Amino acid sequence: MNLASDPSIQIKIQRMQERIRWGQPALQARGIDQTQFVLDHDQQPSEQDGAFHFLVVGDSGTGRHRLHSPPRRIAERLLEHKQDAAFLLHTGDVVYLVGATAQYQRNFIRPYREWLVDGMQWETVSPKQLTFNQPFLPVPGNHDYYDLAFPIRLVAGLTLPFRQHLQWFHDVDAGWRGSRQGEAYARAFLDVLHDIPAARLAHHLDKVYSAEWNGRRCLRYRPGVQTSLPNRYYRFRHAGVDVFAIDSNTLIAPLKQSGNHPELIKELKALKQEQAQRFQELASLRNEESRDGVMDELETLQEELLDRQRRLNTQATVDHEQLQWLRDGLIESHQDPSSRGRIAMLHHPPYVSEKTKWNQADTQAIRHRLREVLDDVAKTIGQTTQPLIDVVMSGHAHCLEVLRSHETGHADRNLHWVICGGSGYGLRPQRRDGAVLEERNRSDQLRPVASSELFIGRNWRNGMSAYSGLRVDVSAGRPLRIQLTPLVSYRDNGCWHDAELATINLPMHSNRTN
Repeated sequence: MNLASDPSIQIKIQRMQERIRWGQPALQARGIDQTQFVLDHDQQPSEQDGAFHFLVVGDSGTGRHRLHSPPRRIAERLLEHKQDAAFLLHTGDVVYLVGATAQYQRNFIRPYREWLVDGMQWETVSPKQLTFNQPFLPVPGNHDYYDLAFPIRLVAGLTLPFRQHLQWFHDVDAGWRGSRQGEAYARAFLDVLHDIPAARLAHHLDKVYSAEWNGRRCLRYRPGVQTSLPNRYYRFRHAGVDVFAIDSNTLIAPLKQSGNHPELIKELKALKQEQAQRFQELASLRNEESRDGVMDELETLQEELLDRQRRLNTQATVDHEQLQWLRDGLIESHQDPSSRGRIAMLHHPPYVSEKTKWNQADTQAIRHRLREVLDDVAKTIGQTTQPLIDVVMSGHAHCLEVLRSHETGHADRNLHWVICGGSGYGLRPQRRDGAVLEERNRSDQLRPVASSELFIGRNWRNGMSAYSGLRVDVSAGRPLRIQLTPLVSYRDNGCWHDAELATINLPMHSNRTN
């Protein structure tokens, strides 16, 4: 039995477009681009090519661990660097387990209250159209789109009062509703034009979409006033650096050669049997740490179940419109002399050595489609000394990892990949096969395509599990220089401890320092 149901890619695209009135006449008449925005404080020309820093967090939105919340601990680490931070990027899975509105206050608003207007009274802050005092910029994760499967929703609704009485409510991270196909995420972070009456729409558009970038009208992001985003994927610029935020949930349609159907069906049956055993085990546990371990296993099993189900669906839609947007945007950025670099953010990592992710269909699909985009970009712009993307940030894998791709035969060669997905939910270890990632070429020969330079997650040092966020410093001038500072905390003997790790400079040479 599935804990969660995942809407089809077509449904995700359709529902999100309806919510923002994608491309409707009132927007087209004003020449509004719903995929970009301007940060209000970036109107100062003195910031061009200046140094700045930003923060990264991901896979954070859990209400488990009532007595020692990992999301809150990492939020506190980020607070040390909040002052003068240009923005914070969230790599997705803002709220577990199924992105429900009911989970936002404790799973997101409470731990990140210092970023919210009136956040210190977090219990009274509505999870609809949140307003941030500094730019807080997420992309949706897979859990932000999930709904509870109907049988689970029925049981969850009937047992909710009992679970609340036993203080299980936030440990399980599920009320009795789901995300409503991403609606909770949209209402929290996007400019939901669908809610605005037709008579007031023109006034809203003229007020909110008052900025201009590259000759196109777009949304003005105003910290403390208007911090809704225009779309589920978007682009902005700060100090000459273009940031592309990608919704990878609509790009993970499985590749046609993604598996043998009889074998996949056999694996599905075995996973469901194992899941049933874990549910029975969970029902008998009362200790928080014991339940936590089983819930981690159940969440992993859920992802593996959905992975096998996606592999069986070879007719899934691909979000070609978003891929074309990314291709065109990267080309435009490279051809714009005022742009000095590019950062991409998405939820699903194209390269990862976390135990559960390297062989997943999602990983293979996103790597394949990103390669297609970058190959097209390279073909269009020709030879360049600049990397096509200076760094790619992602989440989904519950760890902090820094990787570098090698000669892949594609335009994603020699790029830097950073995974920030260990900011609160259950951590996972590195795969036993090690830090060098291999794939088969056209001759069916294994070749190394990437290697992990740093991995922090479960069983990190002396068996300790460590949660993490990230500070990223961008130097002034050209070419772009980036410095990563891991913000890592772990528990030992019932207390939190902060780990001091060396900074990592990009570009870097292979010098693995696990």
